[in-house]
Amino acid sequence: MKMEGRKLSKSASGLRVIPVSDAYASPFALAEPAWVPDNEVTTCCSCNKPFGFFNRKHHCRRCGQCFCDQCCHHVISLKRMYFVDPVRHCYDCAVTSKAEEEFYNKTMKLLVAGSDFAVHDKSDELIGQYKCHLTTDHRYIQFHEFKVANTSSELKPPRVPLVKITEVKFATCEVEDEKIPCGFTVKFKDEEDSAIIHELKFSSIDKKASVHWLACIQKAFKLLYETREK
Repeated sequence: MKMEGRKLSKSASGLRVIPVSDAYASPFALAEPAWVPDNEVTTCCSCNKPFGFFNRKHHCRRCGQCFCDQCCHHVISLKRMYFVDPVRHCYDCAVTSKAEEEFYNKTMKLLVAGSDFAVHDKSDELIGQYKCHLTTDHRYIQFHEFKVANTSSELKPPRVPLVKITEVKFATCEVEDEKIPCGFTVKFKDEEDSAIIHELKFSSIDKKASVHWLACIQKAFKLLYETREK
């Protein structure tokens, strides 16, 4: 069964909806870990209780280590590995996945909803005003035009592929004696020719209205870079 670049995959770890290729992969995705083989462990790697008939082995879906039921009973969503249903976690992994669950349920939803920005090119020439939002597959920052700048350029800014981003800088400004984020500049490689580097500057149209979206995109970029390092 295929669906928009994804397919169902069933294994011992559970049911997942995975991308058919890297081209459809989420930039926030984590690779499923290799499970520690059952025959290589005799005790729970958390409490060291020996395994036996009444103390069965269970694998944490996030780290792949082997635990007893008491140390691996947390059942939590793991969207970064494409699991359809909540899956078993050890305690340490459960803490991490629980925080990420809130990120997906709140932060990502706000980013997909979007916010209004004036978009400039690398020469600081205004391209236009757009509702900027994260696509539902979390792979791009997309633009919906609502006011075109009166310039010689008829080009719409290219969508921003998160996996191609090379640099991000945020700008702050003072509103009612408080410093808040009011925009950012992003550099990214062209999807067709990686030798071409694009640069776009996003400036808030309504600074108060966009502050929450900017705070969320900061969190997303932080997680994006953490994912690249793993």
